[in-house]
Amino acid sequence: MNRESDSAQIETALATPPLTSPLDAEVDIEVMKLVPKRFAVEDEKSANWLVRRIIAARQYGLHVKAWAQHEQRRAEREEMTLLFLFGRQIEMWTRDEIQKLGGRRKSIALPSGTVGFRTEGVKLVVDDEDAVLVWVRTNLPAAIQIEEKLKKSVLNQHFDATGEIPDAGVHVESPREKFSIR
Repeated sequence: MNRESDSAQIETALATPPLTSPLDAEVDIEVMKLVPKRFAVEDEKSANWLVRRIIAARQYGLHVKAWAQHEQRRAEREEMTLLFLFGRQIEMWTRDEIQKLGGRRKSIALPSGTVGFRTEGVKLVVDDEDAVLVWVRTNLPAAIQIEEKLKKSVLNQHFDATGEIPDAGVHVESPREKFSIR
C-alpha cells in the first residue's frame, strides 16, 4: 500500500460508521475499564472525549488491519523462501526416513507438524481460460457460468427519475436523520 491510498482509506473509514449499531454491541469489560467512573455525555468536554476515543478506535482498527495484511505477506514470503532453499532437502529427508521405517508409512509426525506424501488424483489445470472458453462454447456450454448481479445505482437512478419500483423485493424508507461520528 502507498501512503496516499492509506490516507484515503483512513479518511473513508473514519467517515463511515460501523455496520452494526452501537446499541447492538456487547459491552467489552476491557473498554469499560478505560471509561472514567460515572461518565456521562453532559458537556462539550465529555462529548469530545467520547468522539476522540471512538475515532481512535476506528484508526486503530485500520492500523491493525494494514499490519495484519503486511504480516500475512511477510509470512508467505518467508514460507516461499524456506521452501525454495530447503524444500528438496526436507523432501529427500522424509523419503529416507520413510524408507528406514520400512516404507509402509507415507508420513512422519514431528513435534511441529507432519511431513509426508499424499497421492493426488488426476486433475485438469487451465493454463489459458480464454482459449478454453472458445472450446467450451462449442463443445460444453454447460461449463459456462453467467453471473447476474443487480446494479443498484441504475435502479436508484430509475427510481429517482420515475418513482417506479419493482412489485416485490424492495421497500422505500422515509427520509430520516441519521446520527454519525466523523
